[in-house]
Parts: sequence; C-alpha cells; structure tokens
Amino acid sequence: QDMDTAATYQVMEQPDTKIAVNDRLNILVTAQEPSLAAPFNLASGTYSLDPNTGEMKSNLTSETDKGYVVNKNGYINFPVLGNVKAEGLTLEQLRLSLVEKIIATKYVKDPIVLVEFMNFQFTVLGQANPGNYVVPNGHINLLEALAMAGDLKASAKRDDVWVIRTENGERKVYSVDMRSKSLYESPAFYIQQNDLIYVKPLKSVKNSDAEKRG
Repeated sequence: QDMDTAATYQVMEQPDTKIAVNDRLNILVTAQEPSLAAPFNLASGTYSLDPNTGEMKSNLTSETDKGYVVNKNGYINFPVLGNVKAEGLTLEQLRLSLVEKIIATKYVKDPIVLVEFMNFQFTVLGQANPGNYVVPNGHINLLEALAMAGDLKASAKRDDVWVIRTENGERKVYSVDMRSKSLYESPAFYIQQNDLIYVKPLKSVKNSDAEKRG
C-alpha cells in the first residue's frame, strides 16, 4: 500500500537454491536416440554393454518416481557414472556436470538432462489454504507461495504474516507486513526449503471464535 506508482524499485535476484544432504532429486536423461539414454535413467533390472559391438542389452523397469537421494557424503549414486557430487551445487550446475560426464562415456553425444527437486516444499497454515506445496525448481517468493495457497482469506491479518525458518539448527521467525514495500527487502521474501508460512487471523475472528466456544 505504500508503493509509489510513479517510482521504480530495485529488484533483488533470488539466489539459486543449493542441493543439500538428504535432498531427493528427479533426474531424467534423454537424447535424439532415446534408447541410448535409457541406461542413464534410474531403473531396476540389469543391463550390460558388449565391449566388442558397443550394443547395450537391458531388462529395466523405470523407478524415476523414487528419485535420487543425496547421501551423507554429498553424492548421488547415478547409473553408469557411479557416485556424482551433488551437495553444494545448484540444479543447473549438477545438470551441466551430468551432461559433461555422460558425454565423456562416449555412449551418448547429445544428452538432454533434466534435474528437479522432489522435496523442495513449504507449508502454509492459518488463514489461507493450509497444506504442503512442492516447488520442483526451488524458486518461489512469498507472494507466489501465498497465491499457490489460494491467497489470503478476508479474515487474514495482513500486517504480521510469519515465515518460520530453520537455519543452522536454529528456528527463526520473520514477521512480514504484506501491505508494505518492506516485504521485498525481507529475508523471508524468497521462500527456502521447508519454510512454514503462518497467516494469523484478525483479532475480530479470534474473538468471534472464542465467543462461540464460550
């Protein structure tokens, strides 16, 4: 409400989310010849490469819904490639790393790799549509998050929306005034993994509920 329609405001760029231990990733590999990329996708079964002909023989069943879990050492166990470093990288950095490693096998020269989060989520409670919401690309701000939750209800307290975040083993609470341009400068404007957004009710709603219970 305090923004000037004639003014311009500097936009803070959202930092790329870094992959962490225990993150679960969805990674798909394809190519112009999809059969060549098949061994590089998560699957159960067996496959073998004939060293003489270079022909790949397989009996595989896709398990892409399970994803790749980053182990305590920061690696994912990737088909054909083995252990691949993931912790501390962005999705794009890991994608480029996989493309390079797959090309180095000389089996696929034109791999197309998709990397997404499977467990990047935030939770909304209170005067919006409560629930857990998943963000595959790890990029979302508070306004977008509340829009995913159906926007604030008429009964929502707009000047004190809480974003509860766990950082370095400590829980922090950020209060955000949704009516003020200061929300764009808040550390809570860009949502991080496992953030909890609590939308408080107006006092009149609290009092009404109390009267009903009484």
